[in-house]
Parts: sequence; structure tokens; C-alpha cells
Amino acid sequence: MVIDRKNKFVFIELPLTATSAISKEIRDMYGCESFLNKHATYRNFLKKASPEERKYATIGSMRNPLDQTVSMYFKYKNDKELGERFSTGKNKFSRRNGTILRRLLSFNRHKSRANYVIRNNATFEQFFLKFFKFPFSNWSILDHKRFDYIIHFENLVTDYRNVFTSAGLSLQRDLPLSNKTPGRSKDFWSYYATDKIKRRAKFVFGPFMRYWGYQFPESWNNIKEPWYGQVLYNITNIPSKIYWRYLM
Repeated sequence: MVIDRKNKFVFIELPLTATSAISKEIRDMYGCESFLNKHATYRNFLKKASPEERKYATIGSMRNPLDQTVSMYFKYKNDKELGERFSTGKNKFSRRNGTILRRLLSFNRHKSRANYVIRNNATFEQFFLKFFKFPFSNWSILDHKRFDYIIHFENLVTDYRNVFTSAGLSLQRDLPLSNKTPGRSKDFWSYYATDKIKRRAKFVFGPFMRYWGYQFPESWNNIKEPWYGQVLYNITNIPSKIYWRYLM
């Protein structure tokens, strides 16, 4: 999370939405400061912020979850630093990552996924079918729709300039793109190649996609989302929201 007390805004860093590049740029170039931990939620911010800071403008980020999942797979597969961190347990309990429970759950999840991909030389489809079996969601559904600004990964450079100019920064350059996913060479839709993975993707991502206004391509129209997907999404979000609100 990054705060700018001069221009009175806070930037909430949702994982895998280019927040590392944005955070580094606005801290290095424009004097913004880190606040709490990197991926602190807005609820975390409200607990620690002063009455004046709670009035600050809010900036968040968003990314198509299908694109985000492809990038995560390639990070597991090709990012040597990431693989070493998960295989050795280095930084397992880094304070920058939130509560002990959050760090433990995150580490174990990433470790099991990274080990599976690396040890089995798993394809993206194998990885996806093994680990994505329930409707997807994340903590953006708590507060992001009430934020003053949202930067969409799909329009990253333009949204970055428009949003932070509106928030009060006098930008000196476009956003330098860093932390690019190693080994990824195709459009993310291309990795969802078979009807089997498309069917699973519609079940897993359909409700979240609707919530954020994302759409599947017309070429997927022959694949039907299961009727129970939305119901299961609503049910699984109940314990998830409790965790996001009170335990992260």
C-alpha cells in the first residue's frame, strides 16, 4: 500500500495487477510513501489511518482473472527467484505480507502450486484443472467498487496517467513496465485452448467476471457456464469475506 499525504490519496495494491511497477514509480519519482504492508487491504488501512487519512481518495487496480492466472502459472514455471523462495521457505513470514495466518496460507498455496508445476513440468491446462475447482474471487469485492479510481491492467499505461494526474501528481513520464512474466509468449486467451479448460474457466471465473464487467470471447459461446456456478460463488464468498475483513 502506498500513501501520498500531500495530494491525499492511498493506492491499494491488489496482487498481480501491476502494482509493483506502479508502487515503485510513485514512490521513487513523486515522494509517495509505503504504508502498512505491500498488499494490505483497504480495511487494514481504515484500522490504522488517522481520521484525516480516512478521507483520502482511494485508488485500486483490477485485472482479468484469466490473464492473471496465466501469469501466475508462468511465474511458478520460470521465475527462479520465486521458485527458490517457495521451495526453501525464505521470507515465509515476512512482515510485509500481513498477518501470520495470511502469510502461512499464502505460502502453502504457492508452494504446492509451484512444486507441482516444476516437478511435473506441468502444462498450463494441467495446472489449471488441478488447482482451480471452485469459483474464483478475491478481496477486491469488498471495497473496490466504492474506490474513487480503478486502474485496469488492460489499459495500464493510459489509466495510470489519467488516474494519477487526476489524483494530483504532475507526471514526468509514462509508467515503466517492470516485473514482466518470464516465458509467456502468447495472448492469455490462447492458453485456454480446449473445450475442457474453457468449460472449467467459465465455471471458475464466470461470476467474478460478471461482477467486474469482463466478458468471455464470442468464440466461447458454445461453452455454457453451469447453472450452479453463481450459487456456489455466493456461498464460498461468505467465509472468504470473513477472512478478508477480519483475519488478513
